[in-house]
Amino acid sequence: MLASSRVALLVGLLFGVAGCVPPENKMAAVEPVLLDDANLLYVELPAVRTMEPQGPPFVQGLRVGYLDLYEQAGARFDLVDRVHFGRKAVASAKGQNVQPDQTALRRLPAGGAAELDAARARLLAALDANGRRTAPADAAKAQVAYDCWLERTEAGDQAGASACKARFEEAVAAVERSLLPGAPRQYLVFFAWDRADISPAARQVLEQVAAEYKAGRMVRLHLAGHADRSGPEAYNMRLSERRARAVAQVLRELGVPQEAMTLAWYGETRPRVPTADGVREAQNRRVEITWD
Repeated sequence: MLASSRVALLVGLLFGVAGCVPPENKMAAVEPVLLDDANLLYVELPAVRTMEPQGPPFVQGLRVGYLDLYEQAGARFDLVDRVHFGRKAVASAKGQNVQPDQTALRRLPAGGAAELDAARARLLAALDANGRRTAPADAAKAQVAYDCWLERTEAGDQAGASACKARFEEAVAAVERSLLPGAPRQYLVFFAWDRADISPAARQVLEQVAAEYKAGRMVRLHLAGHADRSGPEAYNMRLSERRARAVAQVLRELGVPQEAMTLAWYGETRPRVPTADGVREAQNRRVEITWD
């Protein structure tokens, strides 16, 4: 569940806790945040459900997707996530910049954030490369499915998390394919913090690269390993090398010969997202693959 004091206050509003004060003082006793949440549930969401589609297709897709997650949470009597996804649906309908949830928002099992952090970095890379415009429906599905995967992981629902993850991977791969004709000649493989192993999502990317190579669309691949700035500079240099070599190993297993690849590593010196020293940033933990 999302950690928020708002939950207890909202429950109090819905079940009449305000009734313990004199009638003339009831409204004065209600916290402003309670009124915000009541307005969300009883005014804004009904309007969002029935409104004519507005804004670009990506935003429309988010509105529909988050309304669905809102309804699912309600069916589970999960008031916290019902309010959370309701807010995201309303914000999308208003055209606000709604981002996928961060893993820090959830209480995840030990080690549970690693794959999700890497997946979020992959999603943001596809969205920021113009994926919201080239494949708006799939981009919205990918973002909503990611949030669903994250929420179901926190809830300990393995079957639900797996289903949301599968929808995410299908949708984000479709967004990435839409970018290929006009996108920079680059694939990105992301890693968990302080790790160099290849996740299932990363392997899917490498399978695409291997297929492109076998189809004759690539002659020589250039692999460049990178790290974020959360560790010592020398250590990050070694870590970026391990990442580049791990990607090369999987590509060899998939049929790309070693002589068709060149490897380089840059540690923390070439961040995708500039940060202060010591900051963990999932988009900087990557291997970039370009080719001739």
